[in-house]
Amino acid sequence: MAEKPTRKRYYKAQPKKPAAPIVLPARAQAQTLLGLVLGEKLTVDEALLKAPLTGEAADQRFAMLLIMSALQHLGQIDALLANYLDKPLPAKRLSVMNALRLGVVQLLLLETPSHAAVNETVTLAKKGKDAGLSGLVNAVLQKIVREKPSLPDAAHNLPPFLRERWEKHYGTQVVATIASVASTRAPLDIATESDMPDGTRLDMLTVRFPPEHASVESLPGYDTGAFFVQDVAASYPARMLGNVQQRQVLDICAAPGGKAMQLIRAGAFVTAIDRSASRMRVFKENMKRMGMEANTITTDALTWQPKRAYDAILLDAPCTATGTWRRHPEVVWNVSEKDISEMVLLQRSLLSRAWEWLKPGGKLVYCVCSLEPEEGEAQAAWFIAEQKNARVEHIRDLKDIPPECITAQGYLRTLPSHKADVGGMDGFFAICLSKLA
Repeated sequence: MAEKPTRKRYYKAQPKKPAAPIVLPARAQAQTLLGLVLGEKLTVDEALLKAPLTGEAADQRFAMLLIMSALQHLGQIDALLANYLDKPLPAKRLSVMNALRLGVVQLLLLETPSHAAVNETVTLAKKGKDAGLSGLVNAVLQKIVREKPSLPDAAHNLPPFLRERWEKHYGTQVVATIASVASTRAPLDIATESDMPDGTRLDMLTVRFPPEHASVESLPGYDTGAFFVQDVAASYPARMLGNVQQRQVLDICAAPGGKAMQLIRAGAFVTAIDRSASRMRVFKENMKRMGMEANTITTDALTWQPKRAYDAILLDAPCTATGTWRRHPEVVWNVSEKDISEMVLLQRSLLSRAWEWLKPGGKLVYCVCSLEPEEGEAQAAWFIAEQKNARVEHIRDLKDIPPECITAQGYLRTLPSHKADVGGMDGFFAICLSKLA
């Protein structure tokens, strides 16, 4: 009898389930991020791309509160810890030093119950290659609990080389006020002509919310494009171009798009260029939410050649960004003299190219969110000496720009100490130049 054929069963291979992300405690995530920022000289945003936060939303918020508080008060914390350590910890013990910093944040800034702050921080120190120093961490934090010290003056939060150069340029008292403002949480500014519940109108374009504001997405009108986020100081450079109604305006280094949206609202036809594809994606998303349109080009302004000249140009040049210290406290710890010199050369190249693309009779605004005079006032002096057909447009008569933000030469110079009583503002330099025929 013939053997019956065997029915073969075919099983479809099941795709492997992706491994669940490893969820670390909030304090451990903050320690990792702090290590990336201070060890690898990354911005907080860059560190988050490398080590995204995981876990419950409340844990992620706590981790961000820890790292931002540590960075805002870094110099104060380190000056305090120096009194509790026999000698500074070597650079290779960065993880232990960061654990101590986070412990101080919890004990002196966030008023975390001492047993939780100490125990959880010691647990952090016990993990990794420096576990042998967990006893030191415990001893230091326990002593801080007993003595309840106050943090030193906020001026400690500025690295010595920056503090020295700023005091020389702006004066000791101004720098002390800047440091005081930078040690507090920044408010939220939005660009809107409509009044907003719980917001305070700063001028005709800007409404400010306190630091403890709700999320931006929860504000009324977010989904319908009623406003966009923009620090009040960042709104001044676009205003310096004056009437742009029906004008062709080139926005160089345009992403994420705040100044372009401001120009479009003023009636300009905007061409926006930026070399970063990821930042340009954010630009386009913002434009879509606002219901606006711009001609967008992802390109490097150092190599791009436009097919036309423009009525007006806004060059928001790459810079050291030290003027954004109160919102991005890591910038002052990561910048160097070399960075400043390199930015100066890049800015000069961009300025020279942008000037070629401006129509005779047109206006160009050059701006940087930097407090370094080499990137601001010195650049203006260099450019005016180089370009004989450039004339400075004094901004004394522009509405809503506070007089203290206008220099004798007619430039814009905002400082975090301006409007200090209501939360300060970002530091900007800007100059408006008209091109003689």
